[in-house]
Amino acid sequence: MIPFVRRRDGVHLGMSSGERSVLTSLTEQLQQVLAGDLASDPVAARMFPDAYRGDADASAEFRRWTESDLLAQKTTNASTVHAWLTGARDGAFTVEDEQAWLRCLTDLRLTIADRLGIVDAATEERSYTSDAGVGLRDVYDWLGYVQEHLVETLSASH
Repeated sequence: MIPFVRRRDGVHLGMSSGERSVLTSLTEQLQQVLAGDLASDPVAARMFPDAYRGDADASAEFRRWTESDLLAQKTTNASTVHAWLTGARDGAFTVEDEQAWLRCLTDLRLTIADRLGIVDAATEERSYTSDAGVGLRDVYDWLGYVQEHLVETLSASH
C-alpha cells in the first residue's frame, strides 16, 4: 500500500480503491459528527480542547470566539479529502490540499482515539489488549500509517 506518490508536479493520491472506500466512509462519518450536536458528543472535547485548563470562564470566552471558525475549517478539510477520495479532485495536491489531508487525518485519529478511550501512552498501550475495539484499533493504526506516509512524502526532496 502506497497512499501517496511524489511526482514531478507534486504529491498525488496513490491509494487503492478499497483503501479509498474505507477512508471515504470514515470521512463521511467525520462530516456527520461535525454537522451534529457537538455539545453532546465527547469527541468535541478532543477536537476543540479547552484553551485555558483550569479556567472555565477564559476557555468559554476563547471557544466563543474561535469554535465556529475551527468547525468551519474542520468541515472544509473533511470535504476536501472526501473530494480527493471520490475522484471529484485529481492531479497534484496544492499546499491547501496537503494541509487539509494532514488535519483531517488528525481529526479522524482523534475521533477514533476518543471512541477507544485513548488519552495517553498508557491507555494507547492498553487498547492493544482490549477486545472492545479490535477492528477500530486497526483502523486507528492504519490512519497513523497513512498520516506518517503523507508527512514523509511531503518531506521527500523533489
